[in-house]
Amino acid sequence: MKLLLPILLALLAFVPTDADAQEAWLVTYGPGEEVWERFGHNALWLVDEEAGLDHAFSFGYFEMDRAGFYFDFARGIMRYFGSASTSAREFEFYRGRDRSITAQRLDLTPAQIRWLHRLLNEAIFPVPQYYDYDYYFANCSTWLRDLLDEVTAGSLAETMQQRPARQNLREHTSRLNLQRPWLHAGLMTLLGPEIDRERTAWEEAFLLDALAYWVGNIELEGRPLVSETRVIHEPAVHQPPESDTILWWFYLLLGVVGSALVLLPLWLGQGAWTLLPWRLAVIAYGMSGTLILAMWLGTAHYPVAGNLMLFILHPLWLLLLLPLGHTARVTVWWLLSAALVAGIVLLAVPDGPQYRADLLLWLAPLALAMLWVSRRIRAPRPGANPAI
Repeated sequence: MKLLLPILLALLAFVPTDADAQEAWLVTYGPGEEVWERFGHNALWLVDEEAGLDHAFSFGYFEMDRAGFYFDFARGIMRYFGSASTSAREFEFYRGRDRSITAQRLDLTPAQIRWLHRLLNEAIFPVPQYYDYDYYFANCSTWLRDLLDEVTAGSLAETMQQRPARQNLREHTSRLNLQRPWLHAGLMTLLGPEIDRERTAWEEAFLLDALAYWVGNIELEGRPLVSETRVIHEPAVHQPPESDTILWWFYLLLGVVGSALVLLPLWLGQGAWTLLPWRLAVIAYGMSGTLILAMWLGTAHYPVAGNLMLFILHPLWLLLLLPLGHTARVTVWWLLSAALVAGIVLLAVPDGPQYRADLLLWLAPLALAMLWVSRRIRAPRPGANPAI
């Protein structure tokens, strides 16, 4: 009998307990090639052998073939929903896209995991249960963050709200799109000062890898929230940098080449074709300003609101294409010049509300060239070619 007791105790050590049989993992998928994949994705992977559960739950799904999708998207109305699939199917999909897969095991009790499973079921089923998607404050990552906060009785939020973010929203948006310079330029031009404010770790967790970072570096009730980390797939493609880098060379090149093309009429003399780059630049500036203004005042794209780029890009540029009289043309020219100077001053201040010195390297020289050429153009008669 004395010999059997140690043997029985040793065998019991290998019998799975409730804690062993139930697992909850935060899974983070790296960025992909498509525009909507640039910020990555994440999911909660729950495993319960007794219940036959081995599924990944996430909230980043939308229907591009839904009637009215593109019109709603243009207005800033984005209807997303959650879904679940087996982990094998989910991981195979992301391996096929060559996107990184990292899983962090959460130190939750069996009761907390069951609670989390119930919350996920209630939020997802029946599919689809739509929610109003928001780039920064209601996305697939904030859903998981909020659910984890609920099953930890609010301690996750309490801890993360006391810590400053490592980077603000613009810096994260910028670094994740550095490999796509044209996409980077468009986003940095459109987004206003709302994303430049200092944030907390809780707000920074809108981003998938930021949530993974904070979950892996905090303790709740004296214990690390993450007990194990696994790298399930390491991609072959280059991953985005950890910190933001300003694309000085790219924007300076755009400014030099663009200005040279716009100044062609001053070098080659008058002619409709030599004014083509100038006309295109005027149209681009005017339409860009119109787009920013329309998104600010007429849509739910709130990150565009208050965009100081409107001092440089605005609809007033389009008036230069009209056959205005001398007085009107001079008035428009001075208004454009004053707005340009104000924009350069506001956007070049490092501690200002919207520091965008990189974009100024591109947009300011080009705007100056446009103004210089427009000053040399006489107001054309209807049906006549402009003269220098």
